[in-house]
Parts: sequence; structure tokens; C-alpha cells
Amino acid sequence: MMGKFRALPARAESPMVLSEESATLEEKSEESSPLPEFLENSEAVGALKSVLQQKLEDGEDGEALKVLERIVSAQPEVVEWKFLMARLLGEMGETDRARDVFEEILASNPLSFEALFGNALLMDQCGEGDAVIRRLEDALRTAENENKLKEARDVRLIMAQMQFLRKNVDEALRSYEELEKEDPSDFRPYFCKGMIYTLQDRNEEAREQFAKYRERSPKKFEVEGFLQTPLSRMKLFGTDSES
Repeated sequence: MMGKFRALPARAESPMVLSEESATLEEKSEESSPLPEFLENSEAVGALKSVLQQKLEDGEDGEALKVLERIVSAQPEVVEWKFLMARLLGEMGETDRARDVFEEILASNPLSFEALFGNALLMDQCGEGDAVIRRLEDALRTAENENKLKEARDVRLIMAQMQFLRKNVDEALRSYEELEKEDPSDFRPYFCKGMIYTLQDRNEEAREQFAKYRERSPKKFEVEGFLQTPLSRMKLFGTDSES
């Protein structure tokens, strides 16, 4: 499951240090008061992420969720924690709760890439494919009406992904090709086309797409993690990943 939580920064901490941090965090989580003062410290936040990652690696999803619930309560304005909680709830099979979290994010930011994409995946898993498309079309109209070109492009990327999940492979590829022509510097369509070609055993074409992707992608992006994750569940690239 860690393929979907690779955004958590890994730190080279000894087991003893992590154990001490975990104990401190658990003490804070068990207190009746929230954690805002503890979380104001950047080092404490880094330690917290390390503890969360350790719990996820150890398969302690329930414990990780308890920690995230307390953190979200303490820092409701920090969307990163809500994203993590929604993704974890989804992995735990708590689909309705995960969707509620994504909807809460979208209520304040209707064009949030990660919330739109995460919610679309969950809707599709629930058999709401047609509703997904309508939801994304509404988001696209909003972005275009507000002249938010980057957000509109992001929504179209999600729509192409949903086309693929609905087995409209040719339509998905056409969408990626249109996006590629409009902005050849964007690495995301090349990567997505490469993934589709790989799944179709069109290996030579896949290599060509991945080569184009590598020429354009930010060095910080780790392709290996996405290649190990099924295309139907992988997290697409948001605007924060663009160079």
C-alpha cells in the first residue's frame, strides 16, 4: 500500500529515535486537548510524518487513522492531512468516509486536482461511472469559465484517465495526444500513454513515450513507484509536480 503514500518524506532515523517520536506522538494523541501547539514545530511535523509512514509500513492502518483524525481536528486548514486521511480510508475500504473527506476539500476548492481525482476513482469503484463524467464536465466548465487554464488541463487529464478505466482506451489515447499537442512540455501525457502501451504489450511505443517523459519530468518524480502501482489506482500528477 505504500505506493500511494510515497509523498511522505523518508528520513534516515534510527529505530530508537523513531520509537521515541512515536511514544511522544501517541502521548499527544491520547491527550484530551488538540495538538496545534505540538504541530506548529516543523521538526515535530517531520517526526509525525515519519511515525505515520512507519505505522503504514507495519500495516497499522487503524492506528495511523487515529493519529490522522486527531491531526485533522487540530489543523483543519491543512489540506495535506485530509488528503492522507481520505486515501487511507479508501485503502481501508471506508469508501463513504473517504468520499466525505474529498467532498469537504472540494467544497472549499472545487478544482482541487487530488480531491477531484481521488473522488472520481471512488465513484467509479462504486459503479457511478456516468456521474463521474458529469462531475468532471462540471469542473471543466468551472475552470474554463474562470479562465483557469492549468486547472482545466488537470481536469482533462483526469477525464482521460477515467476514459481508460471505462475501457475507452482509444478515446483516452486521443485525449492524451490532444493534451500533448497543446503543451509538449508537460510530461504527464507521455507517462500515461507509456503506461497504457505497456499494459497493451506495445513495448517499443511505451519506451518512446517514457523517453519523452524522462526528458521533461522533474528529477524529484519517482517513476518506479508508479510503475509498481496498477494504473487504475495510481495517483496522477497534480500541478504541484509540474516543472
